[in-house]
Amino acid sequence: MKRKIVLLIAIILALSLSMVACKQGDIGEAKAKQLALDNINKLFQTNQTEATAMREQMGCLPDQVGAMATNGNAGETARWLYIVDVPSMDDAKYQAYVVASTGEVIFVSQNQNNITLTAEQKKQGEELLAAEDTYGKEHYKVFSMMAEACREWATANLGDPYPILFDSLRGRMPDAPARESFAADFYVITDEARVYCVTMYWPSMQVLNIDVENAK
Repeated sequence: MKRKIVLLIAIILALSLSMVACKQGDIGEAKAKQLALDNINKLFQTNQTEATAMREQMGCLPDQVGAMATNGNAGETARWLYIVDVPSMDDAKYQAYVVASTGEVIFVSQNQNNITLTAEQKKQGEELLAAEDTYGKEHYKVFSMMAEACREWATANLGDPYPILFDSLRGRMPDAPARESFAADFYVITDEARVYCVTMYWPSMQVLNIDVENAK
């Protein structure tokens, strides 16, 4: 009986130490919310103060540092994230993903409904669709304008005066029908070898999503 009690105490202590170790390796919900709000307010030039967070385990590549692709032999692993909705899950105007173990913010987005087009922007969208109801040379011109807007945004917000920009379309037009408003993705590489995928929105030329492709 005495031996069983000793064994039970040892198990309880081991579990307690394990829980403490897990807790020490987690930034906590309050910190995750603050990091998310700081990034959202900076990148989208807003002043949000309320947020809700949910801790979830999500799949990822085992090594995403400094590379966008693997040799094809790497299986998926998992990590814990805080998914932060601003101001709440039921009314998510903004969202951010925060790595629970490090506090790294690896994804930030805003709801498209946040964007209000000006009369001039609405006119630009209507005129483009009227001139070209399928993607073609006029849309290529617009994608070039969006790329330049993305470069300016990256220079102002990602800490590199000369970021490298790649068009994710790679010379191909989208398969979807043309619309008055649409989004396009651009890869941005900074001098710290950080790779971002930035989603721009036409005709407002505003950013919808910022995704860190090579998160630590």
